[in-house]
Amino acid sequence: MALKKVLVVGGGSAGWITAAYMNAAINAGGKKNVEISLIESPNTPKIGVGEATIPLIRQVLQTLGLNEIEFMKRTDATFKQGIKFVDWLEHGEEYYHQFSRYNPEAIDCYGLDWLKSNRNTPFADTVSVQPKLCDLNLSPKLIGPRQLQTPLNYAYHLNALKFADYLAGIGIENGVTHYLDDVTDIEMADNGYIKAVNTKGGKKLEADIFVDCTGFAAHLIEKKLNVGWENYSPWLLCDRAVTMQIPYEVFYPGFVRSVTMSTAKSSGWIWDIPLTSRRGIGYVYSSQFISDEAAEQELRNYEGNHSIGISTRIVPFKVGQRKKSWVGNCVAIGLSGGFLEPIESTGLYFVQLAALTLAEYFPYGNDMEPLAKRFNTIMGDRFKETMEFINLHYCLTKRKDTHFWREVTRPERIPDSVKEKIEFWKQKPPSRGDFPDNFTLFSYQNHELVLYGMDFLRDHYAEMYKKPRPPVVTPSFITNRYESMRRQLPPHGEWLIRSLGMQDFSRKKNHASIWDKVD
Repeated sequence: MALKKVLVVGGGSAGWITAAYMNAAINAGGKKNVEISLIESPNTPKIGVGEATIPLIRQVLQTLGLNEIEFMKRTDATFKQGIKFVDWLEHGEEYYHQFSRYNPEAIDCYGLDWLKSNRNTPFADTVSVQPKLCDLNLSPKLIGPRQLQTPLNYAYHLNALKFADYLAGIGIENGVTHYLDDVTDIEMADNGYIKAVNTKGGKKLEADIFVDCTGFAAHLIEKKLNVGWENYSPWLLCDRAVTMQIPYEVFYPGFVRSVTMSTAKSSGWIWDIPLTSRRGIGYVYSSQFISDEAAEQELRNYEGNHSIGISTRIVPFKVGQRKKSWVGNCVAIGLSGGFLEPIESTGLYFVQLAALTLAEYFPYGNDMEPLAKRFNTIMGDRFKETMEFINLHYCLTKRKDTHFWREVTRPERIPDSVKEKIEFWKQKPPSRGDFPDNFTLFSYQNHELVLYGMDFLRDHYAEMYKKPRPPVVTPSFITNRYESMRRQLPPHGEWLIRSLGMQDFSRKKNHASIWDKVD
């Protein structure tokens, strides 16, 4: 049997994660089972957003055999222990969706106990030490070779452009063929499959599998194969972002958070992501309710006077998924396959999932249809699941102060599937049995953190238990573990300085000390 050929069309994070990951997974141990190539245009600008990840990104590092310290140095990475949501429920309210929590072996009653209580303690603090540790801006790891007996789960904040370049170097070094050229034409075979792409430089590149990583342009899957788009905008209203980068030389706040901040604003929300050299901030908003100019001003108001003179960029996007990600011999990965607003940092996850799944269901034979069908089911289910989970962040809000926040709670802005879950969870709290899919990304525990962070069923339980409800009792093992870890873990900034060689910006004039904790 002839060696199978894969051509990834398009670079960036999507293209290079796909090429490097598939090469490492399929051609492991120096074997040459599949020939993998990537072509990218030297003239297409790269989009440097998608800088927050989820813990599954560490699987990419493991598969590629990457050293964590080297990876973090090369991508300006910092640790991410979760997301802190500010002003989503009401002004002045906040909650965590953190990555570590206690996992009971028997039936988990912590959610039900909290629902019955007077809610004087945030639910997340009753099942995890991570929120309080994050409020102290502590690292999830010790410095040097020492490790905690039960380390905290974490992901990374990273420079997406540097990450793509880093993976490109690794992929090429490990056997991925790289073409820097413009695709000018796509040739089709008689059976409806893609036969080859022709380039401006005069090359004709043939392959058995073509991976479309050309972004929203979707040159192969949409423009050539006419595969449609499933639109999620009725349930996810945001369609634009205005972004800004704040170098620490301009302003250093005196600490480096180990969480992504998500702060709700008039017509969407602002992300705040720290790297080792700068912070990246961006306002994700709905153009139905605010102009680009007003959104930029709201972002500058968030950042303060030191944003003066710093340029911004508008990034339009569409939310939804390709009706089929794999059609014929073409697989859409990245923006060409789907996109959901980055509130839960799933952009790179979907690329990783698609690359992993394509490697698992790779068509070594000639019959691709059964494999494509399963691939499409897996990807379609995950996009739908994530859309519903993101919608949950909006539909539970009690904010009524702007048109946007009133709109997101209207019944027609909530998918029927989300309505059904909410009604079901009025009868019982979320539990393992509610999520039987082995590929589920957001388990019952993730749903609990968002539901209870958004004060789910506050009035319902107040009516059900009219007598004075008991205060929340935080388990002693949570309290004891917090005290122990608070004493052991270093500030996140200190870990970055001593482990990665990050510049100590606190030594610069007019900057706060890196040892100061956040107010």
